[in-house]
This record gives sequence, structure tokens and C-alpha cells, in this order.
Amino acid sequence: MLLWLILIIPGSSTGQQNNLHLTRKYKVGDVYRYRMTTNVVHNDKWQSTIIAVCELKVVLDSNKIPYDEIKWISKKVIKAKDSTEYPEEIKNTSPYRISLHPDGKLDIPPIQESGMTGEITDLNTFFVAISPKLGIGQLHKPHDNFTKPENVKGNFANGKDILKGEDCLEVTAVLQRSTRDQAVVQTDFMPPSVPCLQYLSQEMTKPVAGETINNFQMVRVSANDKVNLFYGSEKFNINSTISSKDGKLQSAYMTNTLFLTLKLNCEKDYTGCQHTMPFTIDRKISLVLLP
Repeated sequence: MLLWLILIIPGSSTGQQNNLHLTRKYKVGDVYRYRMTTNVVHNDKWQSTIIAVCELKVVLDSNKIPYDEIKWISKKVIKAKDSTEYPEEIKNTSPYRISLHPDGKLDIPPIQESGMTGEITDLNTFFVAISPKLGIGQLHKPHDNFTKPENVKGNFANGKDILKGEDCLEVTAVLQRSTRDQAVVQTDFMPPSVPCLQYLSQEMTKPVAGETINNFQMVRVSANDKVNLFYGSEKFNINSTISSKDGKLQSAYMTNTLFLTLKLNCEKDYTGCQHTMPFTIDRKISLVLLP
């Protein structure tokens, strides 16, 4: 009888693993922190490493829906010749809320400090990758996958140094593997098969990276009332490790690659640009739940 029990228990455990439910289960009052480390490379040359820490606290909104209230704690930028911390940017960034609850929202808050745009939007992207809208509730066993029927459009303009910022991606999530304690989900954000942006200028209809459709465009402030124009192909993937118990994100890793054309010092109608050049951006970002 004892041997029979020993043999049958692992079978029961495996059955539980094959019926995962990775939706987030919140505990009001729970407080935890993440460290996000971003390595930035432009045209194959390392530019910086950015280390930022945020604190999340689980709260309820007026409709009793649980949210993570996010407060940024610190930010440090390391470059070849120096490193700088940004206490004023941290101080001036008000706490804001996002939620993985099916009835919650993952809206990007108003950007109060332009220097925090990357941290806020990247953290948001990590959560979007494991959200109900991208099919996390439909991944129950290894190799289950979900492709969002509609393309995902993003707007990362901040009203300050980024005057316009848009991308459009096709998204697929796959449950790679799972154990009793955790699951690994890969979410791929890829250029779509047909155009899905309203391009800012006609020349942007010509693909920058082979035949891949341009799915990224950005306008940044330049000197003397001019603007810089970036456009081309963007793709990224995120590998997320999630607690099987409560759906909390334990760690994640993002690889983000952009093949762009950069037009410098253009008029505000994107004409009369002084220089045009190819421009690549490679970013590798890790997110770790701190003990």
C-alpha cells in the first residue's frame, strides 16, 4: 500500500503542473521590489548601463480591483567616463498603478520626468507580456501558445523630448516549461506582415531592414527648433519566470533590437534634414525580484 501511494503521488503532482493557472493572485498589502538593469548599444558600441529599482505595493482601487502601486526608488546610469544618479527625477515621479487583474489596467502614466520614460515604459512592457490580454490565462501546459488576433500598438511619446513615438507589433506567447514552483513564458513581439502605422512621411513606407515592414517611428527634439526622425524595424522578446503559486513575476529578460534610419536636424514637417544615416539600437534588459 505504501509503495502504491509513493507511485501515485508523483502522478497527481504532474497532473497539477499540466493544468497551470498563471493569472496573478494579489495579496493586499504585499510590498516587494524589482531591480531593472538595461544595457544599451548603439551601432555596435556600448553606450550605457542603467540600474533602477522600484517598489510595488498591492492596493485596491475604488472598485475593489487589486493594483500594484509603483514607486521608483533609485536610478543610476553608468557610462564609460562616469556614473550618475538621478534623485530629482525619482523624487518628481509620482507613484502610479498598474494591474494584471482581468478587470485592471496597464496604462502608462503621464511622464513627469523625460529621463524616466525608459524605465516606466520598459517595466510596463514586462507586465504587458504576462497580461490576460496577451493570453496568460490560456497557457496551462508546456508548448501551449497564444497569438493575439490584433496587432499591439504602442505610444511612447512623453510630450517632452519624444514628440512622437509609435510602434506596432504582432505578439505570440508560449509556455516554455513549468515546475511545481514556477513557469517560464516567452513572449515575442515581431513586425507584422502588413503595415499598421500611419507613417509620418511617404519615404517611411520603404523598408529599412530588408523586406521587413517598418513598424517603428519616433520624433525627438533637436537644437534650434529642429527635430530628429527615427524609423524602421523593431522586434523584441521577453522570457518571464512566473510563480506557479500566485502568478507573481519573479524575473524577466528582454532583448530589444531596432534597425533604423536616422534623419538629423529636420524641419518640423520632416523635410530639409541635414544628414541621413543607418542607426541600430540593441538593448538587453533584466528584471529581478529582490529578496
